[in-house]
Amino acid sequence: MVAAVLFVPALLAPDTAHAQASMVGGPRRIVLAPATLDVALRELARQGGITVVTTDARLRGVRTPALSTRAKPARALAQLLRGTGYRAVAIDDTSFRVVPAPRKAPPPPRRIPARAAAPAPSGNAQDIIVTASKQGTELARYPGSVSVVGRGVALPNGSIDLSDVAGQTPILQTTALGPGRNKLFIRGIADSSFNGATESTASLYLDEVQIAFAGPDPGLKLYDIGEVEIAEGPQGALHGSGAIGGIIRLTSNPVSLDRDGGHVEWGGALTGQGSPSNDLAVVANKVLVPGTLGVRLVGYHVVDGGYIDNVRTATNDINRVLTSGLRGTLRWDVGDGWHMELGGGAQSIVARDAQYVLNEDVLVSRAAMAQPSWSDMRFGRLVLSKNWASGLQFVSATGYVRSSAFEEFDASVLGAQQSYQLDGEKTLFSHESRLSRRLSGGGSWVVGLNLISDQSVMARSLTRRQGVRPVIGVTNLTRSGAVFAEATHPLTDRLWVTLGGRVTAARVDGEPSIRPRASSFVRGRSTVRVDPTVGLSWQLGGDWTLFGRYQSGFRTGGLAVAAGVGRVANFESDSIHMVEAGIRHLRRTETGLSASVSLSRARWTAIQADLLNRAGQPVTSNIGDARITALEGWADWVPRRDWHLTGAVFLTDNEVMGSTAALSRARNRRLPETPSVSARLGVVRDVHVGPRWILSGKAEAAFVGPSVLGVGDFFDARQGGYGVANLGLTARSGRYALAATLDNLLDERGNRFAYGNPFLLARRNVSTPVRPRTVGLRFSADF
Repeated sequence: MVAAVLFVPALLAPDTAHAQASMVGGPRRIVLAPATLDVALRELARQGGITVVTTDARLRGVRTPALSTRAKPARALAQLLRGTGYRAVAIDDTSFRVVPAPRKAPPPPRRIPARAAAPAPSGNAQDIIVTASKQGTELARYPGSVSVVGRGVALPNGSIDLSDVAGQTPILQTTALGPGRNKLFIRGIADSSFNGATESTASLYLDEVQIAFAGPDPGLKLYDIGEVEIAEGPQGALHGSGAIGGIIRLTSNPVSLDRDGGHVEWGGALTGQGSPSNDLAVVANKVLVPGTLGVRLVGYHVVDGGYIDNVRTATNDINRVLTSGLRGTLRWDVGDGWHMELGGGAQSIVARDAQYVLNEDVLVSRAAMAQPSWSDMRFGRLVLSKNWASGLQFVSATGYVRSSAFEEFDASVLGAQQSYQLDGEKTLFSHESRLSRRLSGGGSWVVGLNLISDQSVMARSLTRRQGVRPVIGVTNLTRSGAVFAEATHPLTDRLWVTLGGRVTAARVDGEPSIRPRASSFVRGRSTVRVDPTVGLSWQLGGDWTLFGRYQSGFRTGGLAVAAGVGRVANFESDSIHMVEAGIRHLRRTETGLSASVSLSRARWTAIQADLLNRAGQPVTSNIGDARITALEGWADWVPRRDWHLTGAVFLTDNEVMGSTAALSRARNRRLPETPSVSARLGVVRDVHVGPRWILSGKAEAAFVGPSVLGVGDFFDARQGGYGVANLGLTARSGRYALAATLDNLLDERGNRFAYGNPFLLARRNVSTPVRPRTVGLRFSADF
C-alpha cells in the first residue's frame, strides 16, 4: 500500500503576536515563502491548523509562489493550489485531500528538475511522516533515529539495490558476497558474515508487507521506489522478531488514478579492466477508471559487467551478473474511504562466477572451476485500507513470498574436481491488521494483530567424480502470532511520551534432511515474549527536538547444522535491549540546516551466529554476549537553493564476550562487518543554463573503516579501511535527463569483504575488491 502523506498542524504553540491577531483582527495571516508544493502544503497546514492528505509523490516537483493572506485556511488552500494542476477535496471542516485537477483544469504544473543524487546519510530537508511507527508520526516528534534516503535527496539513479543504498548512509552495513546473497546490518547490530539458518537482524518491508524473514537481502532492484526508510535500533514492540537491528521499508511510487504516464531509463557503463554494463527499465501507469481504478507496472533488465579474470581457466570478466524483474500494482479506490491494492512481482539474479580474488591489488582468480550462483524471488500482496474523516485508519496487509537460491563453491582442496553446493528454499506468509488514529491534539495510537509463517529449507551436497553425495541439511518452520499497541501522547505543548509493547507467541520446529534424529534431539520449542518500548520527545523551539527511547527485540531459535560431521543441534533465541538519546533539527523551508546527533547503548545476549567450521561446512550456534555503543550524526545543509551539502559519520565501539570471542586477538573481539568509523561527505551544485536547462554537478567521498570477518580465531581476518570518491554531472530539461558519472575516481582497490569461498578461509588472503574506476552514461525520460 502507498501510505498517504499527511501535512498536519504544528505541535508548537503559536507565538503571541499571531495569537492576538487571531482573536482581535479576524483570521490569522498565513504567510508562505516560494517553495515546492509539498513544503508549502505542510507550512500552510501548520499555520492554518488544518490537516492535508495526499498520495501524490510529484508534489515535490511543483513550484509555488509566495502567498500572504488573511483568508480562512480552506480558502488559502484553494489560493495556493491555483494554477498547479491540483485541487483540494474537503473531508471535513478541517481536513482536506489534495488530488490532481481534472484535465480541463488550468495548465499542468511547472515542474522543477529533480536534484542530482548527493551522498545523503539520512537527512531530510523537510519534515516527514515516519511510516515505521504505523501511526503516521511526524519525524519532528518521533522519539528515535530514522534514516531516509529518497526525500530531500533522491535515491541514486540506475540499477541499485540496498547494498548500493548502504553506500549512501554509513548507518547501513552490508557484506559483499554478491547480489541476492548479501546480509544487511543496521547500526552495527551484526551477527555474522555468513548465510545460514538464523533470522535476519534487519526486517525488510515493501510498502506494508514483509518480504524477507531469514537469510540474505533478496537484492530487489529499486526502480520506481520513491524512498528507503531505515528505522534504527530494535523494533520488537511494533515489528516483532527479527527486527533486532531495525527495519528497512521500501516505499513504491504510487499508482496514479488520474493521469496516464510512465518513465523509461537506459544506462551504460565501462569499467576499467572489465566488460561493459548496461540496464533498461520501463515504468508505465495506466488509468483504467478515472479516479477509481489504475495499474502501475515496472520491468527491468540489468547486466553488471565483470572485472575479474580467471587465469587458471583462461576466462575473462567472470563475475558478470544478470538481473531481470517485473513488478505491478493494481489500485482500486472503492469509495467511502476504502482502498485496495493488489500487487506482486518476480526477480531473477544469475551470477556467472564468484567475485573474490586472492590479492586485492590484482583482479585475478585461480579457482579450478566456475562458482556460479542464482536466486529467484516471487511475491504477492493484498492491502485493504479504510480512512475516516476523524483520523481513524484501518489497514489489513497480507503477503506471500517464495524464493529459491543456489550457490556452488570450488572444493578442489578436498580433492580434484570436487565442488560444494548449497540449495535453499524459503516460503514466507505474513498478515497484519491494525487500527490507528491521529488525534486532533496531535497525539496518535495504533493497535494490531500480526501472524507469520516462515519455512526455510537448506540442502547441501558434495560433487565428486563418482557422483553427488548429499550432506546433512535442515528445515525450519517458524510460526508466530502477536498483538501490539503503541500510543503517543502530549504531556505538555512541547513534551511527548510514547508507550507501547508487543506480546508474541512463537513456535519453531526443525527437521534434519537426511539423517535420523539423535535421542537428544528436540524437534521444536515454543516461546512467549513481551517487548515493551518507551520514548520521549521534547521540542525545544526553533525546530530543535531532544529525544530518547528504550527498545528491545529478539529472534526465535531453531535447528541448524552443528559442528562435526552429520550433526544437527538446536540454537537458542537471542535478545537485545537498547537505550538511545539524541537531538534533531529539521528545516522548514527550502534552505537551511537539518541535522541529528544520537548516542545509543545496547546489550545483546546469546547471540545467534551462522559460522563455518574448519572443513568449510556451515554451522550455527550461540556465540556469547556483546555490548554495543554507537554515536551517529548527519547534517543536510542547503545554504542557497542551488547548493546542497551533506555529511554523515558513524562511530561504534563494541565487544563480544564468551568462549568463542576469547579465541580472537583482543582488538578483534568485535562484531563482524562493523567498522569503528565510517563517514560520507557530498556536495551538489545546480546551474541554470538558459530558460530550460539545469546542470547539476555532484561530488562525494566516503570512508569505510576496518572491520573483522567474524568472531573467533578462525574468522579473525581484517577487511575494510578504504575510501572512495565519485563525480557526476546531470543535465535536465523538462521530461528529459542525461547524466554522466565517474565512480571510484582514484581507482581504489580496497577489500570490501574477506570471504568468497568457505574452503579458503584458513589462508587469510581472500579479498573482494571495490569495482574499479567506472565511467557511466544514463538517459531518462518521463511520458
